[in-house]
Amino acid sequence: MSAPVPSPSLSDPGDRDPAPFKVEAATTDDFLAIAALDRIAWRHAPHGDRIADGEHIWRIWCEEALTFVARAPNDLLAGAVVAFPCLSGLYCLHKAMVDFAFRGQGLGSLLFEGLLGELDRRGITCFLTVAPGNDAAIRLYRKWGFCQEELVHGYYRPDEDRLVLTRPPAPARAM
Repeated sequence: MSAPVPSPSLSDPGDRDPAPFKVEAATTDDFLAIAALDRIAWRHAPHGDRIADGEHIWRIWCEEALTFVARAPNDLLAGAVVAFPCLSGLYCLHKAMVDFAFRGQGLGSLLFEGLLGELDRRGITCFLTVAPGNDAAIRLYRKWGFCQEELVHGYYRPDEDRLVLTRPPAPARAM
């Protein structure tokens, strides 16, 4: 999937042209750049010091999970998204991130479209977790079809509740 994936920005549909960027499946050549982005992408988030994943798991996810990257016209890694398979048969949409320099250009939408399109094509249900008070993210996830939700108290730590949102595959796209 190396051709650009056209998609309007969800925050303000139609206001940006993400066409110069391309979204494609990550390869094992991408894992170090993705891990580097992961280390800086969360530094301003609550509990940001505990969010980044290590290079070893990104190496595995680039080969064994559904991992997509967004590339700028100069081939720089601009963002990434990953969903990995779980024992339940569902996929966990674990992380979506865009480099600070490329935010506000519709790349998050491109990444979601690429990943969720592939999950739909495979007929796979996925879930994610989000802080219950993160209304902007919850609205965004609902726009992408995450409709079933469950509040889990103390999901990570006693003071970290999470809303678990689940998205069934879009029937029209499932094979």
